[in-house]
Amino acid sequence: MVTARLATRAVDLCTMLILARLLSPLDFGLIAIAMTLITLLEAALELPLSQALVQLPRIEPHHFHTAFTIGLLRGVALCVIAMSLALPFDRWYGHPELTPLIQALSLAPASRGLQNPRLAEYAKELNFKYEFYLEISGKALAFLAGSLTAYFLHTYWAIALCTIVAPASTTLMGYIILPYRPRLSLRDWRLFSDFLGWFSLSQIIMAVNFQSDQLLLGKLLPPAKLGLFSTANSLTYIPLTALFGPVLRPLLSAFTVRRDDIARLGQSYQHAASGIVSIGLPFLVGQVIIAQPLIMVLLGPKWLSAASLFEWLSISLIPYLFGLLLTPLSMALGQTHEIATRNMLQIMVKLPLVIIGAINYGFAGVIVARLISESVTALYCMLSIRKLCGLSLTRQFTVNLRAIMSCVAMLIVVLSLDRTMYFPLSPSWQLLRLTLLIGSGVISYAGCLLLSWRLAGYPEGLEAFAVRLLWRRSLAKRRIA
Repeated sequence: MVTARLATRAVDLCTMLILARLLSPLDFGLIAIAMTLITLLEAALELPLSQALVQLPRIEPHHFHTAFTIGLLRGVALCVIAMSLALPFDRWYGHPELTPLIQALSLAPASRGLQNPRLAEYAKELNFKYEFYLEISGKALAFLAGSLTAYFLHTYWAIALCTIVAPASTTLMGYIILPYRPRLSLRDWRLFSDFLGWFSLSQIIMAVNFQSDQLLLGKLLPPAKLGLFSTANSLTYIPLTALFGPVLRPLLSAFTVRRDDIARLGQSYQHAASGIVSIGLPFLVGQVIIAQPLIMVLLGPKWLSAASLFEWLSISLIPYLFGLLLTPLSMALGQTHEIATRNMLQIMVKLPLVIIGAINYGFAGVIVARLISESVTALYCMLSIRKLCGLSLTRQFTVNLRAIMSCVAMLIVVLSLDRTMYFPLSPSWQLLRLTLLIGSGVISYAGCLLLSWRLAGYPEGLEAFAVRLLWRRSLAKRRIA
């Protein structure tokens, strides 16, 4: 799953780079405004059918039929609502291009909800090979469609086409790879209702929370400036979603297996959470350091003003790492109301701050609102985890001390190196600067992390896992030789 998500995010990144070179921030801004409504509708009608199927003790064919029927009804409802709201939405923002965009973009979440329910059968067994093939194929087709459209037509419809083709092709190929003949049935809808109720509420709240800043900025700022913000925001999330998005579903399955043994569940959670921070924290801190050369190399000079946004957006996401795994943990224990409560708290903190910040301070106010709300949410997540599996706040925090100290060391080394060198703003020189900064950051972080792990007495965790993996591969090569 991690390999699949890394590969698909690499394709997403390549797509973004090509589209950013061929299109303008204005084009990205129009898509960002249209996608705010689509994202909100998708969340409001979110039905995590696959997760609900995974939780069942045994999955029968009639469960698949019910899941498919619910997904079909949800897709039809989403398209109808999106088409109804498209015209008033474009009048509110004053951009007539939004009506056809919204109507077309509604096909993406509708098709995503119609994926083959048989995939849950394999997910329950921690077998994700089919999802790997489907994700890679769908993203590759979207890349080709969007890139060719942007090259020949130079229109924002290239971005819309990418958004639609990926889920539509993935869903279609899912029924080809895993033969399944759907039947309309609502026989088992009660098995999904309780699970979906709390989860759907939490998804609505999370979507409003996530899209509130773009909704406001889209009204207050020109689309070109919103395009800078949305592109920097998307670039910020790529490493996190690539690395940790696919981990959540296997962890749901793993936590579900251990939910009757709270001691083992707590231990499993702590190992997974420390791994999340040990990998995610250096990525976010590193993004802050390399923002300017990264934007220059990837997107080009016309996007350089997005570099400062990229820096601060990366900083605002750091608290997010410390509560990320509450979702699979609470779902495994059947306590999905914890997710809804977390999202409700976050929006209660963030929404008023975003409104005040966006109106008075623009981008800076939105980013500060994000940082405050993410910090409060992370604290709530840690308190919920203490209640669910008995891990104290001290234990949750101290397990990440090695990663935090290693990031501080990396920050000192890389900033010191960057300040001793001067590079012109040409793309080739900035590429050299980027390479040197990334290389020095990886070496300093990994070295400090391993040293602190050794001084701590070789405890279990990401470091132990990585060392064992490298040792096994080394032994395997020696045997082959």
